[in-house]
Amino acid sequence: MREGQEFQDGGPEWTQEEDERLRASLGALRHDVDAAGIPDVRFVMRRAGRQRHRAVAGIAAGAAAVLGLSWLGYQTIDNTPGTAPADNGTSVTTERDQTEDVTDGAESPEATTTDTETAPDTETAPDTETAPDTEAEAAPPAAEDLVLAESGGPDLSLFVPPTLWASESFTAGAATEAGSGEFESTALFDCDPDDVMWGAEDEGTFGIMGLWSDGRAFATQRVRVLDSPEAAATYVAEVDSALASCQAPAEADNIDYDVRPLELSGAYRLTTTFQDGTEPMTDFYYVVQHEGTPSAVSTFRLIDWSQEVTDADAVAEFQRLAGLVTER
Repeated sequence: MREGQEFQDGGPEWTQEEDERLRASLGALRHDVDAAGIPDVRFVMRRAGRQRHRAVAGIAAGAAAVLGLSWLGYQTIDNTPGTAPADNGTSVTTERDQTEDVTDGAESPEATTTDTETAPDTETAPDTETAPDTEAEAAPPAAEDLVLAESGGPDLSLFVPPTLWASESFTAGAATEAGSGEFESTALFDCDPDDVMWGAEDEGTFGIMGLWSDGRAFATQRVRVLDSPEAAATYVAEVDSALASCQAPAEADNIDYDVRPLELSGAYRLTTTFQDGTEPMTDFYYVVQHEGTPSAVSTFRLIDWSQEVTDADAVAEFQRLAGLVTER
């Protein structure tokens, strides 16, 4: 915008100071977009099935970046809170490469910030070069690394410490770290009955933690706290049933789901196949009620990037992860 030119929307004049602030913010965001890399095409295609309002899956990642530039510029100038939570310790940047919750390509939770909140549009991977902690010394996740309900989230002790997610099966032993992703809803899979938006009247009490290793997202833990142990048991049954019968959306005519139960109650393998011959994607899911806090339920998702994880490997990992928190 030329110096002194008015912003033609009936509002006040666009000042030189505002123009400089916008340019600086856009420049910083462009840097983050470049650093994030290009999402895995399989995730972009799969995400098209979940995002029914997006007609062309191939341009989803690019559209998100463009919208992000505009959103951040407006927020920088207007200082008006957007849909992303700011002061309650939640952060919303982008989900899976997941390039689901994706681009599980690369997300570094060092997202560009405005005066009031963290802007979530591109995902960058956290640094995971540090050695994993032992169980005794592992710290719980930081609130700012999670997506928490606007009305409040679960106790952080109900989450598996981020450094304890490292495994030979899913990270080849590499260190792991929490990093928020692009938040669209609480759903972890297409047929998930737990599908509410942040700040909605029915959002309840939830927290979602994304896990990263070696530059890409590979796991998610969602903790949902219900009103009673009975309500939690009903919730587990609903999620379990949805997983068992999940089918690809009718609008996503290029993908199919193959869902198989594992030798662990509440655990499933979901393989996404593509009719155009694109390499399949495999996710493992597990829903379990906490024993120490019987009104709490954890739903785990693990992504098999190697395509070498067996069902037995997934069961063993789910049992290990659940054993770290379900007694709390």
